[in-house]
Amino acid sequence: MRVSVGDVRLFFEVSGAEWLLVEDGMRRRPVLIGLHGGPGLDGTKMRYQLASLADTMQVVVPDQRGHGRSDLSTSDRWNLATWAMDVRGLSDALGIERPIVFGSSFGGFVAQQYAASQPDHPAGLILASTCPRLPTPEELIERFRKVGGDEAAEVVRRNSEAPTTETKAEWMRVCGPLLSLKHDPDPLVAALDSVRIQTMDVNLHFFEHEGNTMDLRPALRNVRCPTLVLVGEHDPLTPVHLCHEILAAVPGGLARLEVIPDAAHDLATDSPEHTYRSIRQFIADLA
Repeated sequence: MRVSVGDVRLFFEVSGAEWLLVEDGMRRRPVLIGLHGGPGLDGTKMRYQLASLADTMQVVVPDQRGHGRSDLSTSDRWNLATWAMDVRGLSDALGIERPIVFGSSFGGFVAQQYAASQPDHPAGLILASTCPRLPTPEELIERFRKVGGDEAAEVVRRNSEAPTTETKAEWMRVCGPLLSLKHDPDPLVAALDSVRIQTMDVNLHFFEHEGNTMDLRPALRNVRCPTLVLVGEHDPLTPVHLCHEILAAVPGGLARLEVIPDAAHDLATDSPEHTYRSIRQFIADLA
């Protein structure tokens, strides 16, 4: 399905009903908006992974502008401020009030910007495998050296120093598999990975203009909703110490961190039971 949000049409899919029949009538369930990783990858994998939560909530996962089956838009609109406004615009277009917004990796950057710029809109924020700023290139190189050896370190170095479509493809081939600890993943997840729509121009533009200098810590002082931060203990892309910076920036003790053992960047693949249990408990606590 597609819906007009400002100057673009966004593709989205929904799992689960918003209204549930109970003994005394109809009860409205929480609505979770999922923001996929990337940039440059669509929401196909996230839609599959979050669908299991539809027994207790409605799950809405769009392809963000410039991604997948949503409108490409223009490069001057590929930025966190616009993607964050699209979350509000999507909510308004679909009649979603007080959503719980789940952002994974790059989607977590967007979710942080959204919650900071629209502090009264979300009921809750879940940030998975994400951080308020990127590690330095030197730190990333050494983190990937530990999990993938000199080849992975060299791939990260080349992509950091002079990113191109070719270095991005090489990163996906060599470093992508290192984002999960499972060497034999769910065959369906592997198949979904292979059919995801890629728009690497968005990736290149984001890191050239905003990504590498991004620092969301000052903006996070505006967040006013309970916030759950999830990170894998062995995530080479998202150091745990950067997740602590989210907790330090969000005021009032609203944020809490949960480090998931035996997991790297792809939490739902490496530790699905722990990940989904944490999400469910957080949403139950909000109610």
